[in-house]
Amino acid sequence: MARFHEPTKKQLKGWKKWAAKRPPVIRALAERFDPWTLYRLDGGDRVHVLSFCEDGTVTVAVTRHFNLVIFERQVFGIHPEQLSECDLPSKDEPTGVLIPEPTGEDFAMVREAMGVKHKHEIN
Repeated sequence: MARFHEPTKKQLKGWKKWAAKRPPVIRALAERFDPWTLYRLDGGDRVHVLSFCEDGTVTVAVTRHFNLVIFERQVFGIHPEQLSECDLPSKDEPTGVLIPEPTGEDFAMVREAMGVKHKHEIN
């Protein structure tokens, strides 16, 4: 098992307190999957859990920190049996993102191409 962040005692206590107040389905998921552990998705990507759904699924993040991806994303509707704890990438394993999100001048060009004058107009 690999944690990409080692929680403090206070964070662990807060997590357990939060989970105890959730509906049974959410509580069961929170007891099984914490936000500090790295999991491997069936497809091969390393992910971490972002949220729990009352239908018994989770939402995960696929990030450049643990994978070599075309773009970072959040994936919802993941069934718990699709996840298994995994190790961090080795130091020689490539990680990163091939298509970064547009920022600064690039983002301004995207807004202009979409005919959007203000950032808040993009949904």
